[in-house]
Amino acid sequence: MCFLYVGSYSDIAHTIVNILAINSGMICDGAKASCAAKIASAVEAGLLGMQMNKHDSQFYNGDGIVVKGVENNIKAVCELARNGMRETDNEIIDMMTKKNK
Repeated sequence: MCFLYVGSYSDIAHTIVNILAINSGMICDGAKASCAAKIASAVEAGLLGMQMNKHDSQFYNGDGIVVKGVENNIKAVCELARNGMRETDNEIIDMMTKKNK
């Protein structure tokens, strides 16, 4: 969407950083109805991130988990999801299995 509205690599990169700053803490809990809401939230974060960039507002290195550079931010969120969420995944499974008993 940012490409269609703005078009430059810099704008797209800043939009992605904004999106990652907004939605990087989302968890998957395996619930189908809430997944749809999470997708809607991600789309909304994309629109917000794009609007922020259009108004010269963005997250910078040091704002929460944001680091310098779009590629570094993508790597950081991947690392968070891969390593940081292991225990969270176990907790979610534990909560879901207890709830169903």
